[in-house]
Amino acid sequence: MSNPPGILLTSDLTPEVVEFWGFKYKEAKQELETLKRSGAYDNVPTYGELKRHNELLQTEAITNTKRLEAKEKFIQEIVASNRNEYRATQQRLDACNAEKRDLLLQIGRLNTERVSLHHQIQVCYSQAASLAAEADRQRMAAVAELFNPGNSFLDESFTPTSFMFSSLQQLIASLPRDTSNDWQLYFMPRPPNSIPLRVQEVGKPGYWFYPFNLSPMDAPFELVVEIECNKWLYFGRYTSCTLPSYEMRLSEWMALDEQTKLIFCSRVASQNSKLPIQPGSYTTPIDIRQRYESGQWNVPCYSLQCVGYDMELYEALQSTALRCERDVSTISRSQSLGKRRRTETPSICGLGEDQPTKSKTARIEGTAVGDLDKGE
Repeated sequence: MSNPPGILLTSDLTPEVVEFWGFKYKEAKQELETLKRSGAYDNVPTYGELKRHNELLQTEAITNTKRLEAKEKFIQEIVASNRNEYRATQQRLDACNAEKRDLLLQIGRLNTERVSLHHQIQVCYSQAASLAAEADRQRMAAVAELFNPGNSFLDESFTPTSFMFSSLQQLIASLPRDTSNDWQLYFMPRPPNSIPLRVQEVGKPGYWFYPFNLSPMDAPFELVVEIECNKWLYFGRYTSCTLPSYEMRLSEWMALDEQTKLIFCSRVASQNSKLPIQPGSYTTPIDIRQRYESGQWNVPCYSLQCVGYDMELYEALQSTALRCERDVSTISRSQSLGKRRRTETPSICGLGEDQPTKSKTARIEGTAVGDLDKGE
C-alpha cells in the first residue's frame, strides 16, 4: 500500500495513526471512483460558459448601475425643484410679512383718522343739536309773539289725562255724539310715524312740521296726540297756518332718526304734485330725501294756535276708549274659553240696543286710519 499524498510515514507515528489515515484515504479514493462512474462531473460548466455567465453578470451590473444613477438624478432634480420652490415660497412669505407690516401701519393710521373723524362727527352733531335748539327757541318766541301763551281755556284745577286704545276705527265708530256736532278730529301719531310737534302743554300754542291731510288749513280741528304706544292725549281745538322763514333747519333734519325720515319721505312721494311745498318732480323717497339732506328742500313749519277745549269731546274720548278696551278684553277672554256669543244687534265697543248709534259726522285727518291700526 502506497503512502497517502501529503502524509509522511515515519517511525515516529504510532500504528493506530497510520491505520486511521490509511482507512480515510481508501474511503476518499473509493468515493472519487464512484463519482467518476456516475458522471457527476458532466455538469461542471466549461470555461466558455463561465465567461458568458460572467459577461451577463457584468451587463446586469451595468444596467443596475445606470438605473440607480437615473433614480439618483431624478431624486436630485426633485430636491432641486423643492429647494427652488422653498426659496420662492420663502420670498412670497417675506413679501407677505412686509405687506402685513405695511397694512398694520395703514390700519393704525386709519384708526387714528377714524377716531379723529368720530370726534368731528360728534362735534358736528353737538353743533347741530345746539343749532336745532336755537331754531326751536326762535320759533317758540315767534309763536309767543303771535299768540299769547298766557291765555288758557282750562281751569287751573283741571288736569287732563291720557286714554288707551288699540283700534282707531273702533274708537271713531263708537264715539257717542249728537248730529249737531261737527268734530274734525286730527290724530297725530308718535315718531317714527310723524315728525314730533312742539306744544309745551295742553291747550297752549306751538308749532309742527308739514301736517299731512289737514284740509282746510285754517279750519279749527281737534288735536289728539299719541304720547306713548297706544296712549293718546287730547290737546284741544287748534288752528294752523304757515310760519314763513321758520322752515325746518338742516340741523333739525339731521337730528331725526332714520325711520322717521324714511316714512316722511315716503309720504311726501305718495302726495305727488298735490303737496303744498316746493314744486318739482316727485320721484322716489330716496330722491326726495337727497333733496332734504342737501338743503335743496326744507320741511315747511306751521303754527298751532289753541282756540278752545271741548270738554264733551274729552269725556267722550275717555269713556269710549275705556269701553273699547273693556270690550276687547271681554272678547279675548271669551275666545280663550271657546265661547261664541250671538246678539241680535251688533255692538261695537259697547254700543248696543241700550245706546243707539248716532250719526257720525266727524272727519278723521292725519295718518290714515288703517295705517294707525297697523302701527305703520
